[in-house]
Amino acid sequence: MFMQQFCSVNVIAYYSSNIFDAGFSNYQAPLASWGFGMLNRLFAFPAVWTIDTFGRHSLLLTTFPLMEIFLLMTGFSFYIPKGKTQVAVVAVGIYLYTMAYSPGEGSVPFAYSAEAYPLYVRDVGMSFSTTMLWLLPTATSSRSPSRASAPVRCIQRVLSGVRRVEHMYFVAILLFVPVTKALSLEKLDQVFSVPTR
Repeated sequence: MFMQQFCSVNVIAYYSSNIFDAGFSNYQAPLASWGFGMLNRLFAFPAVWTIDTFGRHSLLLTTFPLMEIFLLMTGFSFYIPKGKTQVAVVAVGIYLYTMAYSPGEGSVPFAYSAEAYPLYVRDVGMSFSTTMLWLLPTATSSRSPSRASAPVRCIQRVLSGVRRVEHMYFVAILLFVPVTKALSLEKLDQVFSVPTR
């Protein structure tokens, strides 16, 4: 849940209208922002079909590098001279980022959280995980620029955070997140009872 909130998606979600204001009209910017939300919803469906086929671990390890590439593409697009090309690259970068986020980091943490806790405390554990999920956006949004800030500053703040944490997330998933593909609840308890060290 921590990684889901600190992978920069909330900054894009909260400030997407500002980001799109860089080249869209007052009417087009909210519409482009709506496109971000719709893609986020639509691309959660592939996770439903692939989470047990490819596995949670593989989805996370695949989508994190893609998210970073597409966010870097978005950030560097602000160095393109203002015009239709810049607007197109910003929109494509954010949309591709969303398409990578939704089936991986957007959906998988909920499945992992439900599996990680032993059956006798699963209800309390999921309550704690969900609480953390909704408390963490407060931290990410409070560190983000105000609505009056330029889109370039917004993306640069996002990029500075991504550079610091995306690589750590990838390594943490690779080393400490167990593979739970096609395991029963009883076997999951055995997998998560083994210390990660």
